[in-house]
This record gives sequence, structure tokens and C-alpha cells, in this order.
Amino acid sequence: MIKYALRGKPIEKLVELAQSGLTEAIDLIVEKFHPMVVRIASQFYAPWAEFDDIVQNGLIGLIKAIFYFEPGKSSFSTFAWRSIESEIKTFITYQNRKKNKMLSDSTSIDSIFTDDEDEQIEYFLPDMSTDKNVVKQAILSVVYEEVIGALKDEEIEIFQLWLDGFSYREIQERVGVNFKKVDNTVQKVKKIVRSRLSTSLMSFLEG
Repeated sequence: MIKYALRGKPIEKLVELAQSGLTEAIDLIVEKFHPMVVRIASQFYAPWAEFDDIVQNGLIGLIKAIFYFEPGKSSFSTFAWRSIESEIKTFITYQNRKKNKMLSDSTSIDSIFTDDEDEQIEYFLPDMSTDKNVVKQAILSVVYEEVIGALKDEEIEIFQLWLDGFSYREIQERVGVNFKKVDNTVQKVKKIVRSRLSTSLMSFLEG
């Protein structure tokens, strides 16, 4: 019902609500801009990636646009377009690096390509039921970038090890710091996450 009530609101208001943590606003923006994501994705070609992978990375760019958008600098549509395009380009660059590595390893790729000219873009359209996972991934990506941006080099190393599941003692030994340094870094990360995510977004990510 909340989503229905939001449909008449201007996009900038929806973005404002989404940034405050209203997941229904996020869902509605994704719904409204999904055709734009598909249109942008259709302009790119990556032989080592399925079209739906390109679209999903475009959706990640859309979610990032929601959280990074600042009113007054440009329209949301323009900002979203640039963010979607940038995320897709980053994904394709990564795919190309993987391809080049495989080629350098003399991996046969003949069986990967097909010549089905009748294949339509619609065949590759992603299942909209996967959008929730894409949204989660994008939100976590935004938070991760902000955490990394707020940490010093040694803290980033501690943070990465903590994410990988290492215990405080193991991190101490690997980085060469004391318990307090590890704990302070972890608490700093948690504080950044709490300040960035509303209660509703935290519930959404845990759901």
C-alpha cells in the first residue's frame, strides 16, 4: 500500500525517501528506471558475460545513484544514466581482464561463442524477482566504498581480514598490531555502517 501511495510523487522526492531508508521507495525507483538500465546495457557487448549480467550491474549503478545523488547538481535521470553506464563499463573492463588472462593461459574459448542471430534481447531480460538481491548487493557496495574511504591503510588491512573471518588474535599476528587496534578498527567500521544505514535498511539487508 505504501508503494501505491508513492507512485504519484516526483522522482527527487522518491530518492530522498530512499536515501532515508524507505525500501518501498527504492523498489519503485528500480521499477521506474529498469527500462533505462536495459536500454543502456543494450549498447554494450561483452562476449564473456551474459546480457542479464550486464543489466544487473547496471541496476547496481542505479542503486548507487540513489544513495550518491545530491539535489541541485543535476537531474536524477542524468545522474542515474552516468552511474549506470559507469558501473557497466567497470564490469566489462573486469570481464575483459579475465578474458585476457584466460587467453594468456592458452584456454580454449571456441565453445563459448554462438552464432544465433535470431536471439532477441528480450530472452536475456533478468527475472525481476532477483532485483532484491541486486539491491542488497548495491547497498552493501555503497557502504563498503564509504568504509574503505574512511579508513587508513593499516585499518583497511584489518577490516579486510575481519571480513574474511579471521579472529582478533589472527589479525593481530598477521598485521602486527595489538588487540585494541583491531577492536578500535572494527568498532569504527560498525559506527560508519550504523550511521549510513537506517533501521529499515538494516532489516532489509538481513531479510
